[in-house]
Amino acid sequence: MKGPICATISLFLTSFVCLGQTQKPEGEPNLQKLSQASLIACFANWQLCGVDNKWDIADELARRGDVSPLLRRYWREPDPDIRNGIECVAYRFDSPEVLQFMKAAVAKKVDDGEDRYYPIQYLAKRCDAGALSQLSTGRYRNKGSLQYQTSVELFGKCEYRPAIPYLVDTALYDSSLNIVIAAQQSLQELYPHSKKDFSDLEDVQRYYCRLARGDGLQVHCKENN
Repeated sequence: MKGPICATISLFLTSFVCLGQTQKPEGEPNLQKLSQASLIACFANWQLCGVDNKWDIADELARRGDVSPLLRRYWREPDPDIRNGIECVAYRFDSPEVLQFMKAAVAKKVDDGEDRYYPIQYLAKRCDAGALSQLSTGRYRNKGSLQYQTSVELFGKCEYRPAIPYLVDTALYDSSLNIVIAAQQSLQELYPHSKKDFSDLEDVQRYYCRLARGDGLQVHCKENN
């Protein structure tokens, strides 16, 4: 795409890099000094640890190494916020043990307060068809656009063609440019011989709508293409 769309993307990326380089404020709590029990308790109330999000806590627990005790606790833990936090810790590990844990969390439909998004995302990153199918329903669009962008990108990376109707009918029309770009990227991977240059976003939408219809897929698109 050309013109204002590219300028917007460039401005966004520049801002994002600058934000990523911003130094942490002085006086930020040293999570390394807290016990594991204290850190786990903070999943239910981030303010107890003086942080703004659960990932700071999850990353510190993951840094300490052994995730097995947390996985065992998960199944007897009554607080969904803590269960969700343990999922986030497990998300940082790539091992057969964690893979089986994530599969069980999804299969047992555990209440984690987030509709099991991170276990599903974990499996989808490994091109699990069942997890990709759940992502392609669009029900996880309530995640922030930067996070959900990574889910939309998986459809192309995993060559998951059943997601084409979702990409064509919904994701290409998303209000977030991040999601739109991710959808176009996935469609280009799913249609490797498709053209690469477009005059504008409407051109992208019309083009992939025609391709999907040419494949006999039941797509509606939001314009008469």
